[in-house]
Amino acid sequence: MINRWVATGDTHGQVVERLKKIKLKSADEKVGVIILGDAGINFYLNKTDMKNKETINALDNFVIYCVRGNHEERPQNIDGMMETYDINIDGTVYYEPMFPNIRYFMDGHIYLINGHPTLVIGGAYSVDKWFRLARFRPDASWTGWFPEEQLTADEMTDIENRVSGKHFDFILTHTCPESWQPFDMFISGLDQSTVDKSMEVWFDNLKNKIDWTAWLFGHFHDDRLVRPGVEMLFENCWDLEEIYTRWTTDEPLVGFKKDPYYHISEGE
Repeated sequence: MINRWVATGDTHGQVVERLKKIKLKSADEKVGVIILGDAGINFYLNKTDMKNKETINALDNFVIYCVRGNHEERPQNIDGMMETYDINIDGTVYYEPMFPNIRYFMDGHIYLINGHPTLVIGGAYSVDKWFRLARFRPDASWTGWFPEEQLTADEMTDIENRVSGKHFDFILTHTCPESWQPFDMFISGLDQSTVDKSMEVWFDNLKNKIDWTAWLFGHFHDDRLVRPGVEMLFENCWDLEEIYTRWTTDEPLVGFKKDPYYHISEGE
């Protein structure tokens, strides 16, 4: 059984390197590591991915739990992927029998992580879509881009109908509501009107229909407090209980990088 939970941001295939930042408290400690999308282990869909997963799966102290990002195939589309009930989180996940220490959350499912009701929603649009497509021949078996990277309209409607009005201790997503995007980090020269922000717009609507203690997301490659109760994670590895305590006590938030709009209230 997992006795400690840690969350981190995009690893893009460098999972082992990221795990080195997590200090084990004992030789037999079992840590559940949540990657907030773009783990990068279902990206090439070839032997490179297989070798990477073999190395990760052999690390006995860690069980990896992946939120789905936009730089990876949907787990249900991968040959050999199965569904299983995971007692650690009281819910169903995807996994490959060859790699039992790597699990994949299901979009829109509610889990119980260390006693915390948790909503998980993956997916996002790739701003580098055309760059990735240009690197490969049109007839190549792998194009470097995944057409199902975003939620469909039906998926968004279904999730919204099931979760509206509920409280979650944690919400784990890859991207974030449109109003929380790190505008100061947008790629210079990229015409934002060409970016499909349908998921971010939907999240902006959804966040007003649910309640949460801490909302964690990745995607934008920085570590910062975005709003009270909202954190963007990248290279940092935070214990979930530390995050939960951060937003349920009056302890001062000292030493944290804050979003430029952190102090701006919603709707302002």
